[in-house]
Amino acid sequence: MPNERQREAIAASSDVPLLVVAGPGTGKTTTLVLRALRFTFVDGIAPEDVLITTFTEKAGREIRSRLIEWGTRLRAHLVAVAAAAGDEKHVRHLSTMDVNRYIAGTLDSICEDAVRDMREPNEASPVILEQSASRAILYRRGEVWSELRTLGDPLRAYLGRYGFTGDPVRNNGEATEIVRTIIDRLVQDLVDLNAYGAPHSDQEFRQAILRIKNRYEQHLAGSNQMDFALLERRFLDRLRAGRIPRSMHSLRMVMVDEYQDTNPLQEAIYFELVRRTGASLTVVGDDDQSLYRFRGATIELFRDFRDRAQQELGCPEPQLVCLEENYRSSKQIVEFFSAHVTNDPDFAGARVPLPAPYVRRVISTAGAAPIGVIGMFRNDAPTLAADLADFLHRVFRQGGRFPLPHEDTLTEPILPADGGDLGDAVLLASTVAERGRPFRGTPGKERLPLHLRRELEARGLAVFNPRGRALRDVDIVQRFLGLALVCIDPSPAPGLRGERQQQAFLTNEANDFLDQWRAAAEAMLTVNPRSPRGELLSAKVERWRLFAVHGEGDETEWPLLDICYSFLPWFPPFQDDPEAQVYLEAITRTVAAASTFSGYKATIQRDEPHRHRSVNSAIRDVLNPIAEDLVQVDEEIMPSVPRDRLNIMTIHQAKGLEYPLVIVDVSSDFKTNNARQRFRRFPDEESSVVRLENDLTLVTPVGPARGQRTGMQRTFEDLVRLYYVAYSRPQSLLMLVGCQQGLQFRTKIKNVAKFWRRDESWAWLSDPALRPPPVDADHLPFVRI
Repeated sequence: MPNERQREAIAASSDVPLLVVAGPGTGKTTTLVLRALRFTFVDGIAPEDVLITTFTEKAGREIRSRLIEWGTRLRAHLVAVAAAAGDEKHVRHLSTMDVNRYIAGTLDSICEDAVRDMREPNEASPVILEQSASRAILYRRGEVWSELRTLGDPLRAYLGRYGFTGDPVRNNGEATEIVRTIIDRLVQDLVDLNAYGAPHSDQEFRQAILRIKNRYEQHLAGSNQMDFALLERRFLDRLRAGRIPRSMHSLRMVMVDEYQDTNPLQEAIYFELVRRTGASLTVVGDDDQSLYRFRGATIELFRDFRDRAQQELGCPEPQLVCLEENYRSSKQIVEFFSAHVTNDPDFAGARVPLPAPYVRRVISTAGAAPIGVIGMFRNDAPTLAADLADFLHRVFRQGGRFPLPHEDTLTEPILPADGGDLGDAVLLASTVAERGRPFRGTPGKERLPLHLRRELEARGLAVFNPRGRALRDVDIVQRFLGLALVCIDPSPAPGLRGERQQQAFLTNEANDFLDQWRAAAEAMLTVNPRSPRGELLSAKVERWRLFAVHGEGDETEWPLLDICYSFLPWFPPFQDDPEAQVYLEAITRTVAAASTFSGYKATIQRDEPHRHRSVNSAIRDVLNPIAEDLVQVDEEIMPSVPRDRLNIMTIHQAKGLEYPLVIVDVSSDFKTNNARQRFRRFPDEESSVVRLENDLTLVTPVGPARGQRTGMQRTFEDLVRLYYVAYSRPQSLLMLVGCQQGLQFRTKIKNVAKFWRRDESWAWLSDPALRPPPVDADHLPFVRI
């Protein structure tokens, strides 16, 4: 049953836009779905005239599922009522309502359908590139490598300004990823490209970016391909030209979920749709949960929505509704994350201004739990991992009870009476990398996720962290791709490169990784295992060599994917291990993507001269992108975690999800006050994302809105929001973990996640409202274990 505020949002008039500010766990999806159903079953608007956009495909599936399930039940109820009243006309009307026809999904998917719908009679349907394919094409066809070779270290340093750490980029993969971000931002921010390329202190590098962008887009235009940013831009251009998709001619309602993560291009699409169709606009979101500034999300659009809508649409002031009743978390958890987001007084200016009598708050409806927030802090990451693994083993394999300090009895079980498993818990961190950055061939420092993986495995438990390592570093991937490499390009002798690899003009880094893969495959061939059917691995390799090297066989070509798949019997983890399945999906996606832009469509030809050319093409277009670290695993399939594994994910990935037990790593990397990790805990300079925003201020229409908050304010606010999202994910128990040096009295290791304010005061030690003085490390707003 909807609460009072939800009913207010559901029943709000469609005559003016509606802004719904929905805190964590307050039922925004429920409200959005019920408002859409109200339009259909109360106002008589056909489902196909209601458009609902979501931020992720998963959210889109959830909304479509609820629309169909609830809509079907509601229609059946109303038909029964009308039939009982003898209203046959209404029965017939309700029977025509097809709740499967709501337009719901991500804006990208909606734009893709719309652009295809808007094609001219002789215009081919565009091919939409997924991210890995677009990165590979950007690197090769945009000739990122050429600009790096020409401009050298100055360009690497310039690009590094917009990277995660601010250091110069180390390889082509990093450079391409940053160039991808900048080019996307030029499109998403509706940047004036002439102004961007005009005389400037960075003009040389900006011109290089524009050259890459032009070459890349020219290639896409010539092959009728688009990335998602260009897809949205084409949709906007056609809307502005007065071309409305046939499916939207009678559009009556536009509803936008997660509006706080909208970018200027997307907002322009929404406003243009409303102007062209006269549809009513509803936006839902939470300014405190905006996490995707690095993808172009502009929180200022949500914060200033009421003013922007009036200005752009010429409408009355939008109605505002705040949802505040939290149905997810216990009272202690709600109080904890609410204290976090209101801890720093300067953060208030970054939130949606609320008129009287509204007061920004989130209220738990679940009541207090026996234990709500606990903390585990140890001297170092290995010790922390061992104790955390013991805790998880006790919780999920020994009845869910654990001792508290100075207590003679065990706690109440964390798990519900019907039990649970590791899948009910998640470890969240700003990064899930199992190692730090490597240096000159030396593996990076081992981090908490790797220590915890080992400790859990020693106790018979497992984790799910496919993002913990780069795809090119994973052992099973190296052997698998190495086998494909030695089939199509065998080495003349052990330890030497194949002839085709030498002719592929790869970077030293890419060649080094291909050499590692080749060595891993040759080691596997030395063992020469049999498949479940008894076939020797060497026999399978020899079969493909006869075709790819000697041109023997009846077929004139073989897809590289078939060659790869033929080795699956020797790799059981690809069939039954969830992490390995994610890796396999990334590999097959890379091969499939190459077939859309590679000259030989990711196939190996039998006859010369195409045989050796097709092998070169396969090495460049399939293996090289993985070796250059241009390919990432797919986030969309990651929430489907096996019940017997602990999910380790970034806080960004966890947005929109909930778990009974959430463990947040707030400081496992912070044993000292090292300046190189301050950006992750207490910044002393603007973040790379804010730096890019500032550099575009004068060439984008959204610049003045962003400029209302200084770069340092925005940098701190992004960190506050990051941990606010993390702290608001749990249902029953929130657990903070890290190195205890940051909890010591008069610590110098300042950390926003531990309630440090940007004025360098520490609320856990100095704020009587949170803890009465005197306060020491044993009197914190959580129970230490």
